[in-house]
Amino acid sequence: MVMTAALCSALIIAYQVAAKSAREALFLSTYRITSLPAMSIGAAVCGILLLLFVSRRMRAAGPARLLPWIFWISGALHGMEWLLVSRFKPAVAVMFYLQYAGLGALLISCFWSLVNECFDPHTAKQHIGRIVGAGTLGAICGGLLAERVAAIWSASALLPMLAAMHFLAGWGVTRMRPPARATSGQTSGGLTEGLRVLGRLPYLQHLALLTFLGSVGASMLDYVFKGQVKQAAASSPEMIQRLCAMVYTGVSLVGFAIQAAFTRVALQKAGLGATVSALPAVVTLGSLSAWLFPGLASATAARGSEMVVRNSLFRSAYELFYTPVLPDEKRASKQLVDVGLDRLGELLGFAAIRCMLWLPAGGARGAMLGTSAAAGLLGLWCARRLDRGYVGTLERSLRNRAVELDLTRIEDKTTYTTIVRVLHPASPYQSKAHAPEADPTLRRIADLRSGHANRIRKALHEGLLTPEFAAHAIPLMGRDDIAGDVLDALRHAAPGIAGQLVDALLDPAQDFAVRRRIPQVLSGLDSRLAAEGLTLGLEDKRFEVRFRCAKALRAVLESNPELAVPEAVVFNTIARELELDRLVWESHRLLDGGEADELEGRASRGLQYVFTLLSLILPREPVRIAFRALHTGDALLRGTALEYLDSVLPRPIQQRLSPFLDDQRPVRHPGRSREEILAELLRSHESIELRLAELRTTAARRS
Repeated sequence: MVMTAALCSALIIAYQVAAKSAREALFLSTYRITSLPAMSIGAAVCGILLLLFVSRRMRAAGPARLLPWIFWISGALHGMEWLLVSRFKPAVAVMFYLQYAGLGALLISCFWSLVNECFDPHTAKQHIGRIVGAGTLGAICGGLLAERVAAIWSASALLPMLAAMHFLAGWGVTRMRPPARATSGQTSGGLTEGLRVLGRLPYLQHLALLTFLGSVGASMLDYVFKGQVKQAAASSPEMIQRLCAMVYTGVSLVGFAIQAAFTRVALQKAGLGATVSALPAVVTLGSLSAWLFPGLASATAARGSEMVVRNSLFRSAYELFYTPVLPDEKRASKQLVDVGLDRLGELLGFAAIRCMLWLPAGGARGAMLGTSAAAGLLGLWCARRLDRGYVGTLERSLRNRAVELDLTRIEDKTTYTTIVRVLHPASPYQSKAHAPEADPTLRRIADLRSGHANRIRKALHEGLLTPEFAAHAIPLMGRDDIAGDVLDALRHAAPGIAGQLVDALLDPAQDFAVRRRIPQVLSGLDSRLAAEGLTLGLEDKRFEVRFRCAKALRAVLESNPELAVPEAVVFNTIARELELDRLVWESHRLLDGGEADELEGRASRGLQYVFTLLSLILPREPVRIAFRALHTGDALLRGTALEYLDSVLPRPIQQRLSPFLDDQRPVRHPGRSREEILAELLRSHESIELRLAELRTTAARRS
C-alpha cells in the first residue's frame, strides 16, 4: 500500500504543477490580464462552495469511497475540455480555471485524509517520508512535462494527459483501503462551531489572521507576476505555459532543497515564531524589490520566493502551531482557517486588485505591491504574537494532560523549551543551557524513543523499567533488531507492568509484531491478571497471537496451579479454530519460529495449538503423549491416542477434530473405561519415544 500511496502522491502533485501551468496558458492567452481579478474572485467562491459540498459528504462516506469518484469526474471533465477547446476556447479557459481552483487543494486534502486512515501512527512514521518524497518528484516531472508539451505540440495538448493523471490517481486510491476499524472519528462541527472556537481562542485568531494576510499578499504578487508573464510571452499560450512550467519546476526544486537543508535547523535554532515569520518577511522584501526594479525577473523572484518559503519553512512551522490545540477544537477550526480564510483572503485580495485597476497603470502596480508589503508587515506582527499564545496553550495542555507529545518528534526549540520548563522546572541555581540534560527521566524516555538501537539498549539496561518507561519500551518489541533486548528488560519488569502488557496485547491497533511477542513476557508471571489477559488473547484475529497466548497461558498455569481456565472457554476456542478451512489450517506459520520439536514438519501448527489448548484443562502429560503418538506412524499407538481423545472430548469437538486427524474410523463410544485407556497410553510412552527416534534417524539419512 505504501508504493500505491507514493504513486498517487506523485500523480497528484505532478497534476497540480502541470495543470497550474495549463491554467495560466489558457486564460492569459484568451483574456486580458485585467480580467484575472474577476476570474479569481469567482474561483475563490467556487472553491468555498465546493469545499462545503464535498466536506459534508466526506464525513458520511469517507475519503476511500468518495475520492476515486472525484478523480474520475475531474478526468472526464478534462477530456471534454480537450474536445471542445479548439471551438470554444474562451468557455473552456473559464471552465478549466474554475475546475482547478475548486478541486486542486481539495483533492490534496482528501488524499492525505485517506493516507491518515490507511496507516497507523507507527507505520506512517516509517513511510510518510517516501510518500512526500514521491510528491516532490512528481512536482518536478509535472513541470517538465508541461514545458515539453508546449514546446513540441501545443498548450491544449496537455489536457488529455491531465485527464490520464486523474484517471490513474482514481484507480490508485481504490487500492488504498483503510482497515475496517478506521473511521474518521470527527464530529460534524461545521462552520458555526469553527467560528465559536475562533471567537474564544485569541491564539487561533492570530493564526487565522496570519493565514488571511498571507493569502492577500500572495494574490497581489500573483497578479503582478502573471501580468509580466503575459507581456513577455506576447499572449502566446505555448510560451506562457513554458514560462510558468519552468518557474513552478524551479520553485519545487528550490523548495525541496530548503526543506531538506534549512527547515529543521531553523526550527531547532530559531523556534516556531521566527520560522513562520519567514513568509511575511519574504513577501515584504519581494514586494519592495519588485516595486523598485520593475520587470519579469523581479516579479518572478518575488512570487517564486513566496511560494518556496510557503511550501517549506512556513508550512513546517505552521502545522506545529496546532500541536497544543485540543482535538475537538482542532477539528472544528483547522479546516476553516486552512481553507476558508485562505480562500477569503484570495477573494478580498483580488477584489482589491479589481478596484486598483481604475488607477493609472503605474499607480495600480504600485498600489498592489504596497498592499502586499503592508500585508507582510502585519503578518510579521501576528507571527511575533503567536509564540506567546502557543507557549501558553501548550503549558495548559501539558499540565492538564490534554496533549501527548513524542519527545523524539520534537524538532523546534519553542516546544522543547516549553516541555522542559513544564515537566521539570529548573531550580534558580540550574543553568538553563543544561536543564534538559539534568532530568534523567526525560533523557531516558528520549533515548527509548530515539529510534537508535544503541541509545535504546543503553536506556533499557539503566535499571528496572517502571510503568512510565515501560509505556515507551513496549512498542519497541516490534523491531526485530532489538526485540531480544526489549524482551529481557520487560521480563525483569513484568510483575509491575502486567496491566500495561495486557492492555497492549488486547489492543487491535497495536503493532502485530508487538502483540505476538507480549505473551513471551507474560509467560514468566503467575498472576491472575496475566492468566485473564492471555485467555482473552485467545480471541485475537491473528493465529500467531492466539498460539503464543496458549503457550504462555500453559506456562502461567504450571507456575500457579491455583489458577484455572474454564472448560467452556477452551472448548469454545477449539470449536472456533476447527471451523477453519483445511487449507487455512495447514497454512498456519509462526513468523518468529517455534520451539525445537522432533515433530517439526510433521505436525501442523493448527494441531499443536489445539493440543496446547487441551493441555490447559486436561492432564498435561497424557495430552502430550497422545499428540506425539498421533505422529509416530504406528497404527497401534495412534489407535490408543485416538481412543483416549474419544474418551475425554465432547462429542461435537471430537467430530470436528476427526478430519484434521485423518481419522477414518466410524464414530463410536470407547469400549474401555477412560482409566484403562489412560493407563495404556501412559505405558505406550516408551514405545512412542522409540518410534520418534527411528523417524529422526530416517530423516537424518535422507538429508
